[in-house]
Amino acid sequence: MKIALTLDYDLGEGFLGRYLEGLRRGVAIAGRCTACGRVAMPPERSCSCGAHQAVARELDGAATVQWRTTGADGDVALVRFEGADSMSLARLQGFVGQTRGRIVADPGAALVLVPEETR
Repeated sequence: MKIALTLDYDLGEGFLGRYLEGLRRGVAIAGRCTACGRVAMPPERSCSCGAHQAVARELDGAATVQWRTTGADGDVALVRFEGADSMSLARLQGFVGQTRGRIVADPGAALVLVPEETR
C-alpha cells in the first residue's frame, strides 16, 4: 500500500535572513566575527578562527572581479567586496571587460553586480 503525504512548511531564512533581505534591496550585508574581526560576505555560520558569533555589517556594495566565466545562463564571477576578507559568487549583468561593479537589488535574493559606471 502506498500513502502520499503532503508537507506544508516554511523553513525560513535563519542566520542568512539579513543577508538575503539585503540582496533584495541591493545592499551588501556581511558578517564580522566578534572574536577575530574577519569580515565574510556572505556571512558564515562559523568563522575560520573557530568562533560562532558574528555581527551584521553593511558594506558599500563595490566589488572587484577576481575570476570570471561565461555559461549558458550568463556570466558569473568570484568577486571581493571592499571591506570583506572573503570572496563571493555573483552573477554579472552588462559587464564587457569591466572589473569593478556594484551590487543591485534582485527580488529573488541573488547576488547580482552591474559595472560601477552604469549604476
